[in-house]
Amino acid sequence: MRDLGLTWALTFAVLAASRAVCAADEARMVQMRLDTQEQSQGRADAPITVVEFTDYQCPYCRRFQAATWPRLKRAYVDSGKVRFIIRDLPLEFHAAARPAAEVAHCAGEQGHFWSMHEALLASDTKLTDDSVLRLARAMGLDVERLRDCAMKDKYEPAIARNAAQAASIGVHGTPTFIIGRTTHGELEGVRIAGALPYEEFATYFDQLLAGR
Repeated sequence: MRDLGLTWALTFAVLAASRAVCAADEARMVQMRLDTQEQSQGRADAPITVVEFTDYQCPYCRRFQAATWPRLKRAYVDSGKVRFIIRDLPLEFHAAARPAAEVAHCAGEQGHFWSMHEALLASDTKLTDDSVLRLARAMGLDVERLRDCAMKDKYEPAIARNAAQAASIGVHGTPTFIIGRTTHGELEGVRIAGALPYEEFATYFDQLLAGR
């Protein structure tokens, strides 16, 4: 199974190299510890786990969110085959990315992490204070509570831990995906860099599922 995964990872690396992406890492096998409080969708015991390292200001993260994520969610997450986890990785040259990550987690305190996550990554969203507050009002959030949470940088330690773990496994750009299997809270999988199209994710998922 590991050999098969590595073979497909190398195939992904070749395909990804032909595309302009924020991340330039090669695919390789990695291990990472998961947190019990991950922001995730899908069954906790799904046969495949995906961790996406994302940056709210990255145009390729937005491309993945718009073009690929809805199809992956319908075909693999909603069907119980994939658990999909979000990890923040705000890049230093994206000044608005870290405040946006704070906002997403603060919205999560009001049960709206995923709706805020998707809204922040929408192609027409400008990451300004006014635009983010408009999003919060449209979602029916307690705006003052959200603002107070974000101003305190409450989630800065968690975001910093995510960034440190990303660096330790060779993730330096976004979007980057770790795709594999989780055993006792430890994910062993392949690191894939770039906003690959749905078909390439689906091919890899199907190969993993066939090897169960």
